[in-house]
Amino acid sequence: MKDLLRFLRDARIGYLFFTALIILGVIYGAFEIIDQTLLSDTPQDTMRWLYFSRGIIVSLVLMVWAAWTVYNYRAYYEDQLEATKLRYSDIIEHSAEAIISLDNKGVIGSWNRGAEKMLGWNRDEMIGSSIEKIVPPELIEQDEFGEIGSIMESQGYVQNYETERLTKNGERKLVNLTESFVRDENNEVVGHSQILRDLTDIKMRQEQIQQSERLATVGHMAAGVAHEVGNPLTAISSLVQVCQRKTDDEFIQNQLKKVREHIQRINKIVRELVDFSRPSNKKTEHAQVNDIIQSAVGLLKHDARCRDVAFELNLSDSLPAISCVPDQIHQVVVNLLLNAVDAMKRVADPKVMISTESQDDYIKITVSDVGKGIKEEYQSRIFEPFFTTKEVGSGTGLGLSVSHGIITQMDGSIWVDSEEDKGTTFTIKLPISKR
Repeated sequence: MKDLLRFLRDARIGYLFFTALIILGVIYGAFEIIDQTLLSDTPQDTMRWLYFSRGIIVSLVLMVWAAWTVYNYRAYYEDQLEATKLRYSDIIEHSAEAIISLDNKGVIGSWNRGAEKMLGWNRDEMIGSSIEKIVPPELIEQDEFGEIGSIMESQGYVQNYETERLTKNGERKLVNLTESFVRDENNEVVGHSQILRDLTDIKMRQEQIQQSERLATVGHMAAGVAHEVGNPLTAISSLVQVCQRKTDDEFIQNQLKKVREHIQRINKIVRELVDFSRPSNKKTEHAQVNDIIQSAVGLLKHDARCRDVAFELNLSDSLPAISCVPDQIHQVVVNLLLNAVDAMKRVADPKVMISTESQDDYIKITVSDVGKGIKEEYQSRIFEPFFTTKEVGSGTGLGLSVSHGIITQMDGSIWVDSEEDKGTTFTIKLPISKR
C-alpha cells in the first residue's frame, strides 16, 4: 500500500486527474455553447452525428494529451535516472579507495581511478582480467578466495578483511577488503563488488607512534642510568689522572691511557644518553635548512674520515625558513652524514647526495649514500636506542635515536629506505614555519 501511494504521489496523479477534467470541461462546454447558440434548429440525426463526433474528438484529445504526458514523464525520469547514475558513477570514480566489480567467475568488469592510483594498473589493462592478477600467489595457495566465499555465504558480505594485494611493479600493499554481492532485478547474484582501502600509511603511523612510545619509555630509563653512571665515572677518571701523575712506569702509563680512552668513550655514551632523555631547551629561531646543511658538510670535509668522500648538494633555491634550534638540525645532519660515510668504508667511489625541496607545508631533506645498505630485518629497529649495525666499539647506537627524538619533537618525520649492497636513503620532513 505504501509503495502504491508513493507511486501515485511521484506520478502526480492529482495533477493528471484535474487536467483531464479541464480538457473534458473545455470541449463539452464549448460544444454546449455552440449547440445552444448556433445549432438550435439542427435536425436530430445531425445532432446525433455531432454528439458522436464530440466523443471521438474528446477521446483523440485525451489520447494525444496522455501520449504527450507519458513522453514527457519518460524523458523526465530518464534524465533523473541518468543524473543519478552519473552522480554515483562520479562518486565511485573519484573515490580514494579502489572500487572493483567482478562477475561470478572473478573477471574484472570495472576499475576506478582509486584502483589505478593504489595498484598502478590502468583501467584498460585490468578490465577483462582475472582478479587473481592482483592477489599474491601464496594467498591463492592458501585458498583466500574460499575463505572469503565462506564468509560471504554466511553473512552476505565481507567487511574489514585485512589482506595483501600486488601492485603493477610487484610490490605488496596491505589493504582492508570489503566485498558484497551485486544482484539483478530478480535478486539473482550476478557478480561482486570490492572496496580496497590502503592500510600502508595507517600501519606506518601506528608503528611510528609505538616507536615514539618505546623511545619515551627508554628515555626515562636513560636519564636515570646517565645520572647513576656519570657520578662514579667522574671519580674514576680523577683517580686515573692521579695515578698517572704518581708513576713513571711506561707500562702502567700505557694501561692507564687505555683506561682513560675507555672512560672517554663511556662519557660520550653518557652525554648522548642525556641528549636522548632530556632534549635541549635551546631557543628556537627561524633558520634556513640549506645554510645548516652547507655548514655541516663544510665541517665534515675537514674530517679525516671524509677525505675521499664526494658530497653532492642539490639544494632548492626557494626553500622557506623553518622554526627550529639550528644546532639540533646540525646535529641530525652531521649524524646522518657520518653514518653514510661509515657505510661506505669499502666502497671505491664513496659519494653522499644531499637534497632539499619544498612540498606543500613541509620541507623534505634526503641524505643518500652508495654504501652497503641496511638489511631489511634491521630497518624497523634502527631508531631504537643502543641498536647499531656498526662493528663493536664503532658506534653507541644512540645517534639515530637522538635524531629521531629531535625530528619528532618538531612535529616532523624521519624514515629510511635501504637495499642491501645498494645504498641507503634517509628522508626527513619538517613543517614550514607559519609567520
